[in-house]
Amino acid sequence: MARIRATLLASALLGTALTLQAQVPAQQPAQPAATSATHTVARGETLWSLAKQYLGDAYLWPEIYRLNTAVIEDPHWIYPGEVLKLPGGVAPAADAQAAPAAPYDPNASTVFDRRRTQPPRRTRQSAELLKSRFAVRAGEYLAAPFVWSVGGPGGAGRVLKTAVSQIIEPTLEQRIYQSQEAIYIRLPLGAARVNGERFMTYELGPVLEGQGQVVIVTGIIELQADPTAGDGRAVILQRFRQVLEGQGVVAIDSLLPRLDQHPSLVEFGAPTKLAWVLDTPVLVQLGQYVILTLTSRDGVVPGDQVTLVAGMGAGEQGEQHVPEAAAVVQLLRVTPFGASAIVLNRSQAAITTGMNGRVTAKMP
Repeated sequence: MARIRATLLASALLGTALTLQAQVPAQQPAQPAATSATHTVARGETLWSLAKQYLGDAYLWPEIYRLNTAVIEDPHWIYPGEVLKLPGGVAPAADAQAAPAAPYDPNASTVFDRRRTQPPRRTRQSAELLKSRFAVRAGEYLAAPFVWSVGGPGGAGRVLKTAVSQIIEPTLEQRIYQSQEAIYIRLPLGAARVNGERFMTYELGPVLEGQGQVVIVTGIIELQADPTAGDGRAVILQRFRQVLEGQGVVAIDSLLPRLDQHPSLVEFGAPTKLAWVLDTPVLVQLGQYVILTLTSRDGVVPGDQVTLVAGMGAGEQGEQHVPEAAAVVQLLRVTPFGASAIVLNRSQAAITTGMNGRVTAKMP
């Protein structure tokens, strides 16, 4: 009996020892102290390049910036020697640590470079089309004044009156007709009286001594709903200037387009003078119409270019300064009486009638 009690007591003591041992926590291995990764900025580095190096994606640069707002004032700029914290769990790539730093390039593209977000500048398509197709634009040709014999074109028609009924009879001596307004006309001699036929309206300008009279184009009209008898009925399609009762009507002198042909430079071209400027402006502007003394007998054609030269006065000793180029004009309408042109370029302020010029570029 005493032996049994001794055995039971020993078992109880062993169980208590095992329970106490299980409650004692197992000793954990020692952990190294946690340290955050850092990077010392080298010359030529950016947040863009550091994000690429450490995070594998340059567009993650804000993650580095947010950790270092106490150091970085402007994310566009980081400076050599600055120590930057890196996001947890990253380390420099082995090849990045071994490779020497790339030489600094101040023109290198970064995430902040506007060249990355702005599309490349392209030439306007309209400019390319004009450059490659025509030397003279049809609209400028139609609107250009021209020189004819004194009195204007022979056999011309006439603008008679409006074809729009009036509720109140206008008291003005002459009323300016509007675009798309219907008018009655007397057709030019020999004109085809067919609906859709187009004509020019014009007014007479000054007489140029030794040349003829300026004819100023005011609009383009087209026969529409014409009664085929009596006065012709037309509609004003385009107005370049005021279209008025009593103005002349002639057939359109259409430009014959010359595709993909442009003037080439020449030396010792035909001489000329500036005879007249439309509206006599104080300062001649680009796109201004002018008249030159050149005629079709001089062998010039629409598209040829003339350089006008301005005298520069005399020096202190009385010697004349060398004349300088003042403007470049392009010929439009060429008649036996003169040539009209449009100003393409102006390099001097004073462009006045009587100044000399010379053909400096000719069409093929």
